[in-house]
Amino acid sequence: MHTCARLIAIVALAAAAAGCSPTRGPGYADAYQAALVRIQGTSEVTDAMTDRFVTFFSHGSAGDGGEPADPEALYGEPLYFSDTLLTTDDRATALAHLRRMHAGTESLDVTVLDRLVRGQDVYLIWQMTAVFTPVSGAVTSNTVGVTHLRFDADGRIILHQDFWDSAAGLYQHVPVLGGLIGAVQGRFQTHEKQ
Repeated sequence: MHTCARLIAIVALAAAAAGCSPTRGPGYADAYQAALVRIQGTSEVTDAMTDRFVTFFSHGSAGDGGEPADPEALYGEPLYFSDTLLTTDDRATALAHLRRMHAGTESLDVTVLDRLVRGQDVYLIWQMTAVFTPVSGAVTSNTVGVTHLRFDADGRIILHQDFWDSAAGLYQHVPVLGGLIGAVQGRFQTHEKQ
């Protein structure tokens, strides 16, 4: 079986299994709201704390000529983590996810467009350019998003919630899946009459 056909079969099986699942946990919106109550950060937020986050995401790829950055020192416990690809309260799961993400990225650059700090809450408005190979052939993805962070007293992230369009940033570049996403998006677009 060819790699592309195998990928299509895996995606179809995963979608079918997810659609048939009788029980689901809370959605990410509910999990995020609960984390906002449960995870309290320090109000003594410094630029150095947010700079470490940006540096990790700008220089953490396997293709930047060095070793991928390790998120171990960046994230504390307890931890709530949601980047639209994964939502978890488990630090080890989040760290493994970040390591896999960086290992699969040829280059990654995050530019902070604005930084808003309100008490314990930090909001970073960013633009991300990533080069990765979804199946075959490198793809450059350029997207924007917002990350909500809270830090502990030691400057480690204990709440990480991304608001990012993963369809535009990642999934649209996957063969077949990208076409399906485009078809669905096309159904919701309005076309002006000329």
